[in-house]
Amino acid sequence: MTPTSIECPDLEVLFTELEAGEGPALEHAERCPLCTAIIEEHRLLEKDLCRLADPLPPPDLVHKVMARVAAEPTPVRRELWTGLSILGASLMMGLGLLLTSDTALSGLGKSVARTLVGGTALTEALLSGVHALWSTAAGPLVALVAFVVLSSVFGLKRLARSGPTPSQA
Repeated sequence: MTPTSIECPDLEVLFTELEAGEGPALEHAERCPLCTAIIEEHRLLEKDLCRLADPLPPPDLVHKVMARVAAEPTPVRRELWTGLSILGASLMMGLGLLLTSDTALSGLGKSVARTLVGGTALTEALLSGVHALWSTAAGPLVALVAFVVLSSVFGLKRLARSGPTPSQA
């Protein structure tokens, strides 16, 4: 070993002080050719790393991904079972919360009672509205408007279904 290598600081200390801009290791590096060479090599390496750029994805990446997605759709059965399992888990958690909490159970009872009492008033109001429509001959007009709205919605749905697929866009 040379006498200068015994005095040389640890590289971690040297780079820490290089980042800070001051310290005894940097003062040593000004006099030591080995440490000066290490610092210069580090500076060149940082310069090279800053020039590197992330490579861009291929231009047809989105098209290829969408083609694979369109080629391998998820089976309807799997989607159905996944949805049903999520629904079942949610219902079980809600039922468990309901059964373990007296406050939630009493709140549910109050809500059911309010719905039953309010339901009668709602039913009477709906029957009164139907009677008013029937007696003023507005029934055919409501049926005509409902037909126009529903046919428009179903027509738009059919147009949307026959539009371009994501792989064609």
